Amino acid sequence: MSGLPETGLPETESAANGLTEAVLDPGTVALVGGGPGAWDLITVRGLTLLRQADVVVADRLGPRSLLGELADGVEVIDVGKRPGAHALSQDEIGALLVRTAQAGHRVVRLKGGDPFVLGRGGEEVLACRGAGVPVQVVPGVTSALAGPAAGDVPVTQRGTAVAVHIVNAHGDLGPADLAALADPGTTTVLMMGVGWLPRLVAQARLNGIDPETPVAVVQEATLPGQREVRGTLADIERVVAEAGIGHPAVIVVGRTAAPGFLHPEDETTAVATPAHGAGREALADGAEVGEPHPADGVPAPVPPGAAPVLIGCSHGTRSRDGRDVLRALLTRIAAQAPGPVREAFVDVQAPDVAAVVAAHAELAEMRTREADAVQAVVVPLLLSVGYHVKDDIGDAVAGRAATATGPLGPDPRLAEVMAQRLDDAGLRDGDAVVMAGSGTRDPEGVAQVEEAARQLAARLGREVTVGFAYAATPSVADAVTAARAGLADGSRVVVASYVLAPGHFHDLVSSAGADVVAAPLGDHELVAEIALERYEAALGA
Repeated sequence: MSGLPETGLPETESAANGLTEAVLDPGTVALVGGGPGAWDLITVRGLTLLRQADVVVADRLGPRSLLGELADGVEVIDVGKRPGAHALSQDEIGALLVRTAQAGHRVVRLKGGDPFVLGRGGEEVLACRGAGVPVQVVPGVTSALAGPAAGDVPVTQRGTAVAVHIVNAHGDLGPADLAALADPGTTTVLMMGVGWLPRLVAQARLNGIDPETPVAVVQEATLPGQREVRGTLADIERVVAEAGIGHPAVIVVGRTAAPGFLHPEDETTAVATPAHGAGREALADGAEVGEPHPADGVPAPVPPGAAPVLIGCSHGTRSRDGRDVLRALLTRIAAQAPGPVREAFVDVQAPDVAAVVAAHAELAEMRTREADAVQAVVVPLLLSVGYHVKDDIGDAVAGRAATATGPLGPDPRLAEVMAQRLDDAGLRDGDAVVMAGSGTRDPEGVAQVEEAARQLAARLGREVTVGFAYAATPSVADAVTAARAGLADGSRVVVASYVLAPGHFHDLVSSAGADVVAAPLGDHELVAEIALERYEAALGA
């Protein structure tokens, strides 16, 4: 293949100057890790097999410049995935590899980085072997390591960082990820996460990760367009936005990501090399002992002397939008709270409220000072009482130096938020209004929802009926049907969603047959104001 970039290697189908004897037989597949982007970071074996291919199935990332230099007659099939736009599904890619190899071709699957580091290489090996197609795997230089290195960030450094944690950051962080971020001796590399950066930062900070933790972001590592920026968890969102950093990029979090870390003249970041040892015993500045943050999703404890922690406890959700709303609300609360704020959940999501309370509030009999009487206040980010408030949260604080407040509702300010959401949804004169609560079997909770509906009716100056998405009656669907009866032509049934965030309950409300469904209460300054008042009242302020 005479057109390939000059490498000094003979263009044969077998040995390359005696460095490799890799062979790609007809009817077989090679998964080749192409490295982080620059063409000359592919391995010798990978390049040798690429030269033998009849068909190359290529990703978007990796050494794309090699594709234009392949010999005439080599078919290139682009299956590159872009954010929000996939040329082929993963199953379709596997079927393509099998079909092409079974036609007798020598197939190279050219992937970015390393096939087995967040590259779905294992899925493609299984697809081939499941169909009886021989497949070999060529490791590549993963961008999880090459990206930081290209940006002058060593992921390990004797005396500073002795472990590396690599995570697919296309979503929420897991308990092990949060534990790694909390450990000063670990460098955490977040892959495919630049578009998720705000939610990753919010989750990290709401779980007690130090906002001054250094962060570096490297875009297009090893390519001509490479750029890198640095900051901390406290400001990296702003830094990335101002620099216009986008895909593809790696995010590196840890001590070695500090500006000037590899510049000995910068005394503010220079770390002395230990006289001996290479493991955790050699870590400097107390980095061998980080804040406890076990891999069960329990957030780091609050520093001594801080105001009691405010634990905002929500009903978890599998909705990405819902998680974003809850964390945006907690971030708003944290900006005004006198002490630290932590997230907790009663269902679906981690960390569980009981574990978070246990991490921040001692057992009552272990308290040593009267000032420690309340170390944590659980504020239910729930709208009425029920099992979760009385049992889950009640049990979590029982016997500990902690207390819990009542739910957020009913409160006239929530009626104001609902009125704003209805206005945004286009409420008109003559429309019938149904307020939809999530539902509870607790009579007190039902009464609270009904009171919230009366408050909304007073705010709107019109009748408001109530329905429940779950457990209580009438159902939202029945309430919508009843409201529709006798409506004038052109009038509609509009639902005010008395839930906090998108998710399962709002979906139930949306499917109840109304003409218009307003957005949930969401991240609103009045909701945050109520939560902070609940916290202050619990402390006697």
